[in-house]
Amino acid sequence: MNYSLLTDSPFNTALLSPEGRAVYRIDTYLSSFTTTVKKVGGGQSEVEIGRVVWQSGRPGTAVVHGHEIYVNKSSFFSSSRTFTALNGQSYKWTFHEGSALMASNDSRQAPVATYTPATRTNPGLLHITPHGLTITGDVILSFVCVEGERRHTMRKSLR
Repeated sequence: MNYSLLTDSPFNTALLSPEGRAVYRIDTYLSSFTTTVKKVGGGQSEVEIGRVVWQSGRPGTAVVHGHEIYVNKSSFFSSSRTFTALNGQSYKWTFHEGSALMASNDSRQAPVATYTPATRTNPGLLHITPHGLTITGDVILSFVCVEGERRHTMRKSLR
């Protein structure tokens, strides 16, 4: 499933279906350092699927369907991030020139999702493979964590 980002921000955007319909809405509230992800229903009703609580100097903690997942660095010098999804499986996000790949963190390294950043002519794209559709909430929340942290780190290094 492909979701395009309405705006080039993991903090405040909507994830759009290929038909252009908002399927998820992502909003960040600076007063509480919290980002919420809501699934948009057919009648435009919204149901919260999870939230990220941003912690100064530490990776965010994601709460998906009431369960906490921690997105951690794979190792001290690594840019990759790992977490255990609600299904008990470990996953890893890796990065290359702004793009990201989420795969199972085992010998198979089965692809779960990819992120392609926006260009001048195309919006950012979050692609979830059939393997990832069973954990869509975990994929989206962990994406918000890793891409939000990556962009925050980039902004800090430009100062």
